[in-house]
Amino acid sequence: MKMSTQNTIVERASAELTKRINGLRKHSSNSSTSSVNNNNSNTIVGKTSVMERVTNVLCGGGSSSNNSNNIHSTNLNSQNSATNMSISTPEKPYRYQTKHQHNSIFNHHNNKMIGGTASQGSNSNQSTPQSLRKYQKQQGTNKRFTSVTTSPILTIEQLFLDEKFLQQFLFFFSSYERRDLAQVCTTWRDILYRNPAYFSGLVPVLQCREMRATGNQDKVKLYNSIIRRGFHSIALNGATDEDALDIVHTFPLASKHIHSLSLRGSSISDRGLEALLDFLQSLFELELAGCNEVTEAGLWACLTSRIVSLSLADCINVADEAVGAVAQLLPSLYEFSLQAYHVTDSALSYFSPKQSHSLSILRLNSCWELTNHGIVNIVHSLPHLTVLSLSGCSKITDDGVELIAENLQKLRALDLSWCPRITDAALEYIACDLNMLEELTLDRCVHITDIGVGYISTMISLNALFLRWCSQIRDFGLQHLCSMRNLQVLSLAGCPLLTSSGLSSIIQLRHLQELELTNCPGASQELFAYLREHLPRCMIIE
Repeated sequence: MKMSTQNTIVERASAELTKRINGLRKHSSNSSTSSVNNNNSNTIVGKTSVMERVTNVLCGGGSSSNNSNNIHSTNLNSQNSATNMSISTPEKPYRYQTKHQHNSIFNHHNNKMIGGTASQGSNSNQSTPQSLRKYQKQQGTNKRFTSVTTSPILTIEQLFLDEKFLQQFLFFFSSYERRDLAQVCTTWRDILYRNPAYFSGLVPVLQCREMRATGNQDKVKLYNSIIRRGFHSIALNGATDEDALDIVHTFPLASKHIHSLSLRGSSISDRGLEALLDFLQSLFELELAGCNEVTEAGLWACLTSRIVSLSLADCINVADEAVGAVAQLLPSLYEFSLQAYHVTDSALSYFSPKQSHSLSILRLNSCWELTNHGIVNIVHSLPHLTVLSLSGCSKITDDGVELIAENLQKLRALDLSWCPRITDAALEYIACDLNMLEELTLDRCVHITDIGVGYISTMISLNALFLRWCSQIRDFGLQHLCSMRNLQVLSLAGCPLLTSSGLSSIIQLRHLQELELTNCPGASQELFAYLREHLPRCMIIE
């Protein structure tokens, strides 16, 4: 008899459970009024006891009903007691509860917790992990609310001196703008100086001519502010040997904190350069631009093996021997940029196996004397290049580009701008062999036509393409570009044959993030509005 009764209860409960699960959505939509909510709440309690009894029968347990009775009596006692008020534990949610009923339980629980002055309640073991997380989250909200109300901000002046507010507020400005914001008041300055991230990407430029009229105390303050802001790079404009020696004596912290040095438009000689490089023991990046007093002998004397990045530009005494010094003295060189009008093909033969694995970035800009023979030296000595720039190397032809495409297949960025002898044939070599290329610059390559653009459009890895002032590109070539779904940056500035109709097809490039259309006769304000409407995430440069 007992077994038959238990089987009957199990069958009835299983049928009821199936009915509840299948009718969950209908049951949720019908619980709209308060009376229905109360009835549903009572029904839930009733069905809870049934399900717990079923669980006990199936699993052999016998304490759940007692626990349910204990919870019910505890809640009644907490409601009837006015002097010993405690937070009631939310009802345990079950699978067959509706969403509205489940939320009403927590709303009832949270209202008691917020409205009362109660201490933390008992019976927490009966709460689900979800209810505990909501309870802890609500407690955290109350704590934050209390801390704010204890010291309220009543005026705009107090708000703009509040440290927590300023730490977030100042991130809405660029690093360049924060340079000026540091002069607003000492509070803003101290907050900005404490976090180097505020000045990320900036380099302090010291105007040496002005600093000569500055006292030593002011110089020390300036140098200390550079260290406080976390700068590891400095640039010296118009420096002389005396300025170099002054930095050695008045800026001792630079020896360990300065990693990058730039000398621009300076009359510093070999002696001053050697003094600086001997002093800056942590230096690994050096730029010399417009330093006409530095000679090749000076580079042989002062270059140290610590340097991994070197840039030489517009230094009239730099020629082939300077490249020889770089190749011999800097075995760990990773990046080398050279702009020298007198460098010839023989200079590139100085590179040896020492740099074959370390040198990854090579920029040879406006080296007018370089020919395809120099390209032969590059591809044999530096086969692991990932970035190559031959901008302004006007004697490079399609044959040189073919050598590059066949031998430097690890290239990710190639710059052939201002190479007027490049034609569509060179682009065919690039499209066939440089399968890892991500960025291609072809500015002022005036012999490129729609056929070459068609070759480029087959490069699925390419995400940045620059075609500024390519005067033979038409709408037909632009249609090919619209098939490049991975393209993120595109520049068509100064392309005179592109029409408004052709440019409107750019909206097919859904992943485009930057589009440059300056000096395009076919671009109008209506076109820009159309492009912005269909490419809302793209920055369009007019």
